[in-house]
Amino acid sequence: MKHPHSAKEVELRRGYALYRGERAAPVKAKPAALTTGMSVNDAFKAVIWASLAHLQANERGMLEGTDPEYLHQMRVALRRLRSAFSVFAPLLPVAVIAPAAAELKWLAASLGPARDWDVFVTETLPRIQAKFGRHEALAAFGEQCTRLCRAAGRKARRAVASKRYQQLVLSLAGWLTAEAWLTQMDEAGRAALAAPVREFARSVLEERCNRVHKRGRKLVQLSPAELHRLRIAIKKFRYAADFFAVLYKGKHVRETPQRLARLQDILGAINDAATVGNLVGEVVRGAAGRRIAETRGILLGWSRGRVATLRRELTSAWKLFRGTERFW
Repeated sequence: MKHPHSAKEVELRRGYALYRGERAAPVKAKPAALTTGMSVNDAFKAVIWASLAHLQANERGMLEGTDPEYLHQMRVALRRLRSAFSVFAPLLPVAVIAPAAAELKWLAASLGPARDWDVFVTETLPRIQAKFGRHEALAAFGEQCTRLCRAAGRKARRAVASKRYQQLVLSLAGWLTAEAWLTQMDEAGRAALAAPVREFARSVLEERCNRVHKRGRKLVQLSPAELHRLRIAIKKFRYAADFFAVLYKGKHVRETPQRLARLQDILGAINDAATVGNLVGEVVRGAAGRRIAETRGILLGWSRGRVATLRRELTSAWKLFRGTERFW
């Protein structure tokens, strides 16, 4: 199957956009071109190629560092890549996918802190400052956060500019083009990959949907650790639904990813609010004094209130999700 989103084509689209005078903008994920008659093997390649193109399309903007959305989209592309490997992993030899999975994990860890600081500095902190007004201790804290955010951004850009990153992208593209995994599989394994993708998609969606419902039982009583596990299950189900939705028809095809996205957004915001304490600790690093105590009190108090509000929103979104019919 011809790769529809090659690095060369990404560069050509950039060139045409510049020629037409179009402003560069962060690129969001596009659905992989799956069809009902496609094999599992071809679906796997299509999903990985689409996610890899999404990653590469945001490289240049991320390296320029002018818009944090480029970094966010690279993080999304990485999550989609890692989710794709997770979806198809049961049919692929562990030794085949382990090296790529390890490198994707390295890149995710390299970009994660920068994104956490971007969210805190551009979204969370302004919300807190708007509530508490001009506060000397909070203003000084914000300046330090901005410095740490810039440092994390520089570290993330070094990772993307590194030879290790370039090798990751090139080796993954070469691996996909050569379909290297097929040579390391027995006849039964190759037959499973040659089967139509729709039945495989149904089994994946059913299993992941059931996992979400299981993780969400007694939602109002869930601890932060249990909410984290629910968030992971929702993320895995959402990406699988995004990958395979094009194979199905009906209004519920759209409803499921939308409602999962809402749950994921709320749980992500809960996580962002809950990590405020960690970020405060990174900024003050054992420092003491009245201003530090005031800042810590404001931020942690806001965090607890924000989490309580979000948990109420989560309950409503969960009820809506539970009423959604399965589309597969």
